[in-house]
Amino acid sequence: MNNSLDQLAIQIGKLSPAQRRVLFRKLKAMGLIEAENLLSDRDPLRIALSVPSRATERDDRQLASELTDPKPPRPADRPRRAAPRSSESSPALSAPHNQPKPTQLAPPPALTQAPSEPIRIVFDGGSRGNPGQGYGSFALDWPGYPREIVQLTFGDQATNNEAEYDTLIAALEAVRDRIAELQIDPRSAILSIWGDSLLVCNQVRGEWTCKEPRLQVRLESVKELLSGFGKSELNHQPREKSVEILGH
Repeated sequence: MNNSLDQLAIQIGKLSPAQRRVLFRKLKAMGLIEAENLLSDRDPLRIALSVPSRATERDDRQLASELTDPKPPRPADRPRRAAPRSSESSPALSAPHNQPKPTQLAPPPALTQAPSEPIRIVFDGGSRGNPGQGYGSFALDWPGYPREIVQLTFGDQATNNEAEYDTLIAALEAVRDRIAELQIDPRSAILSIWGDSLLVCNQVRGEWTCKEPRLQVRLESVKELLSGFGKSELNHQPREKSVEILGH
């Protein structure tokens, strides 16, 4: 048994960082790894799991094959980013060798500054059970490029309001990371954010107070992220509009 465990450890050690993340998500989904922290203490970008897709199924099959016959990573390998869905075909997003992590977006090419028009975000989250299995989606409309939609799932003890906040945080972090990769001054970016949660919209705008500790943590994270951009506005929209864009 010890020899088998040693061999398994050696094989895992030969995996690239991206392959280890796939393995970690796989073990977590199978219930073989238990979370040690509350959902409110975690970074939603790190805990978010992608809705199963053909791309992730291929990654899982490839990982299983490499665990039994590991190969040294190529020097040019980089961590793969989770590919968001796009409402239009785009070679930069559909290339099979550029599949991303769940909430990170593939940056558009040949940009040196933030677009002059607002970057538009639509977000929505919820919970099956309240508390229960948390889920969320956000759409990103980067001017001049096809719409991208990212779907998320959170822990099994999330409330509706927590999932709404976590989805907004994930969207803001994804835009922040894209801007950083492009070496753009984030204070040149203008954000137009839309959601159907009156609670989140009014608390972020300072119109409602937030007394629930788990939501206060998330509210402070949203405010800190927004402070890093040039301008931002958070707008409330009818539920039907979110469903039309995000599908839920």
